[in-house]
Amino acid sequence: MTIHEVLPSVASLSHAEKFQRVQIVLRQLAEEEGIANLPVPDNDFDPRHYFGIAQHTRQALDDYLASAREGWN
Repeated sequence: MTIHEVLPSVASLSHAEKFQRVQIVLRQLAEEEGIANLPVPDNDFDPRHYFGIAQHTRQALDDYLASAREGWN
């Protein structure tokens, strides 16, 4: 299956479904590359959490990014 065959079906998905597909592909790539120590999120990514993120303070975003990076070294 080519990318041109996949894109139309992906375009019709919701944002949450697109993020889920990306997570699946990234997990598969990590497994294929032998990267087994990647942190696994406690729950599925919820893009609604980021709605209005432009309204958040810079410090709140920096704090979130710092905590999200923990264990990725």
